[in-house]
Amino acid sequence: MKVLISGYYGFYNIGDEAILKSIIEALRNEDPNIDIVVLSNDVEYTKNTYKVNAINRWKLNEIYKELLKCDGLISGGGSLFQDVTSSRSILYYTGIIWLAKL
Repeated sequence: MKVLISGYYGFYNIGDEAILKSIIEALRNEDPNIDIVVLSNDVEYTKNTYKVNAINRWKLNEIYKELLKCDGLISGGGSLFQDVTSSRSILYYTGIIWLAKL
């Protein structure tokens, strides 16, 4: 099984990174062989820290190609809904969900 995790990862926010760590641990507890791909602002940091595959969260073409190979999308925690960037966050995260549905 392969899943892609979307969220506010790779920005070094301790709370958001803790959410990601918890999601990864829960997935691996259920299936130790699960293939996990994380959308990240810092791909190398995410790969090295969590021992997962990671792709740049801003490269929509790569995200779409990866989603085609995945069995599911997890829209994880991490500043998804907040008032700092107004509607941009909502548009980004709903856009990722929309891509997954194509």
